[in-house]
Amino acid sequence: MTELLMMLRERAEEFDIHHALAVSLEDQIFGEEDVSIGSTRLSVENLLTMKSSLIVHLYNVLESVMSQATKIVGNAFGTVPPKTWSEKARREWLREHGVARIEGDAAARLKKIQTFSTKILADSPLGPQEIRKPTGTWTDESIRTFAERLGVQLQIEPDLYRRLAKKDDLGEKGPLQFLAYRRNALAHGQTTFLDGGRDLTLAQIREIADVTLEFMELVATSFQTYVDQKHFVAAA
Repeated sequence: MTELLMMLRERAEEFDIHHALAVSLEDQIFGEEDVSIGSTRLSVENLLTMKSSLIVHLYNVLESVMSQATKIVGNAFGTVPPKTWSEKARREWLREHGVARIEGDAAARLKKIQTFSTKILADSPLGPQEIRKPTGTWTDESIRTFAERLGVQLQIEPDLYRRLAKKDDLGEKGPLQFLAYRRNALAHGQTTFLDGGRDLTLAQIREIADVTLEFMELVATSFQTYVDQKHFVAAA
C-alpha cells in the first residue's frame, strides 16, 4: 500500500470512529431514559453539533489527501531535470513559479522571467517544487481539473460517476460540492455548528462520506501512479 493511500485509510478510519460515536449518541438521546455525562445531560443540541463536526472532519480528510498529493507531485518534479518534463508538467510549474509570482515594474518582471526560464532549461533536478492548486475549495470538479492539468488519469467508473452527480436533497449539488459548501459556511461563520448539519440525517452524512472516500481512494491511487510511473516526464 502506498503512503498516500495509507494516509487516506487512516484518516477514513478516524472519521468512521467519529461517525459511530454520533450514531451511539443519537441512540442514547432518543432512548427511553435520560443520559448524562457528568453533570451534562445529553441533548439534541449535542447531536447537532456533532453532525457539523462530522462535515468539517470529512472535508479535512479530503483536503489532507489533496495537500499530500500536491506535495508528492512537486517533489517528483524535482527529481528529474526540468528539460525532461512533459508539456503539462512545465505548464503547471510555470503556473506557480511564473504567472503567480510576476509582480513589479517591467525590469522586475523581466528579471523574474529570466530566472525561471533558466531554471526550466536546467540539466540538473531542482529539488522539491511547489505546484499551484486550483482556486477555491476542493471538490470532485476541482480535483478533476487539477488532474487534467497535470496529466493524471482519473478513470471514474459509471456507478461512482452517477453517485457524484448533483442531487435534489443536497440542494442541486454533488456530494463533494455540498461538503465543500457546507464546510465553508461553518468555517467562515455563515452558519453555526447547531445549524450546519440540522437538515441532514446521520445516514445522509454516511452516504456523503462513502462516495467521498471512494472517490478519494481513486484519486490517491491515480496520483501515486502518476508519480511512480513518471507520467510527468516527456515521452522519449
